[in-house]
Amino acid sequence: MINKFNINNNPNPPAVIKNAVILTLWIGITFVGIMTTFLILSPDIFTKVSGSIAPSNEDGTNTTLSKITETGVYDPEAVLAKMEAAFGKPFYELADSKDTGKEVVSIHPQQTKDSYIATGNMSGIGNVTEYGTYISTYSSPSISSTGKGMIVQNDNVATFTAEDTGKYDSFGNLFLKGSMFFESDSDEMKSIDGKVGLYLYWKDANGTDWTKTWLWE
Repeated sequence: MINKFNINNNPNPPAVIKNAVILTLWIGITFVGIMTTFLILSPDIFTKVSGSIAPSNEDGTNTTLSKITETGVYDPEAVLAKMEAAFGKPFYELADSKDTGKEVVSIHPQQTKDSYIATGNMSGIGNVTEYGTYISTYSSPSISSTGKGMIVQNDNVATFTAEDTGKYDSFGNLFLKGSMFFESDSDEMKSIDGKVGLYLYWKDANGTDWTKTWLWE
């Protein structure tokens, strides 16, 4: 094998050295450029925060939600009062859902896939456990989601598909309004088979959440 850097085989070693130096500098400049770009963009990289997509922020405050919020504060109690005036008390309530999985589905558009488990009570049926998965699309400051899942009580099962939409308020609270379609061939849950539910989902900036659902008769 010929040694290309042997002075006897290369009458112009300074040119070779010059090219090597230029190549080294080019690699170094490229690396620095990539790292600089990463550092510049990293504050705007979207991360999962309390069930929402928000720019990462070291202080962990509600300012992490600034890019997908709009001014104003939601009043869930007022909305609940209006729903109860129109439909009565909710027939199905959940509280304190637990995340069981998170996945980035797409960055153009920004989408995540989130799974959860929650416990609650359904009128006429009793205590139940809900397992669900939603794919959410983020378009500042709005969020829209489609989901599916199961509602289980012992060996009785109902399934559902759902869609919702909502926004964050200026304090980082999330409020969603949606509808869901129930199906079940279980005797204990046949009362909701083929029915439509209208639901409200609330999650405050601390992560406490609830879902309340009314049957659309």
